[in-house]
Amino acid sequence: MSNAVLTHVLTILAAGPTEAAPERIMLFPKGGRIGTRDGRSFLVDFARLVARFQADGIKVPLDINHATEILAPRGERADPVGFITALEPEGEALYGRVDWIDPSAAPALLKAYPYVSPAFPAPKGEALWLKSAALVASPALGAQPALAQADPSHTPESPMKTVIAALGLADGASEAECLAALTTLKTQGDPALFVPKAVHDEAVARLSSVSGELETLRATQRTEKVEALLEGALKARKILPAQRDHYAALCATDAGLAAVEQLLAGAPELLAASGLDGRAAPSGDDTARLSAEDREVIRQLGITEADFRAANGLPAA
Repeated sequence: MSNAVLTHVLTILAAGPTEAAPERIMLFPKGGRIGTRDGRSFLVDFARLVARFQADGIKVPLDINHATEILAPRGERADPVGFITALEPEGEALYGRVDWIDPSAAPALLKAYPYVSPAFPAPKGEALWLKSAALVASPALGAQPALAQADPSHTPESPMKTVIAALGLADGASEAECLAALTTLKTQGDPALFVPKAVHDEAVARLSSVSGELETLRATQRTEKVEALLEGALKARKILPAQRDHYAALCATDAGLAAVEQLLAGAPELLAASGLDGRAAPSGDDTARLSAEDREVIRQLGITEADFRAANGLPAA
């Protein structure tokens, strides 16, 4: 079990984002009078096709290169790759919901045969019902998008989501939890008995790298937040310049940052207006003088005269 899980996880990480089999395929890009690339013309009424499909109550085969229409009548094998289970008009197009026989093989098939070609009886130039559909390399209908673009609601599956499922963890598990799960598998016995050491080490290294990149991003975001918080506190006179490094150190963790934010939110203004705004620049011995009120503020705050002067933009004594 350990060998299978670790090998599967490594394969997922090496492959990157994966494309799942689309749940729907586009059968017709539009209804009404449509033309083929070889000059034929048909009238396609989506309402008629849907009504007949529902009335028949059977699944329509999806094959490769119209095997159902070409090989089957000759008694040759014409295996479908899936079945269309519903017809769904949306916008100008008609989609077919697909039940794939082997969903894991579908992405490779769609790379080799990226277009859809519907087969329908039309004795008088009007499509009567959908008989089958095929994956082809060259479609008969124009304006037919490749299947990778056929359904805008289809999105690639996240590799980490697949890793989480492979490890049997709850949806939303972190990279660190994935790494811990791999470590647990390793410590359940001698890893050499379950998986080659190189395979195990590469899987652990890849998960560690993802976790490290995420932690670096979080640290950068926290640093930016700390800078903004402390600059705001300085402007609001809630901390002194000499205290800035101390508060920055307290914000080194998320918990510390939250605590400092709470502390500063309720902190009063430490330094009241000095009364120096608008005062004429001192000259001579006045440069070193502080008023009695200034010295009382210094005493009450328990700070040095140098810190007071720095906080208020005064020259050193």
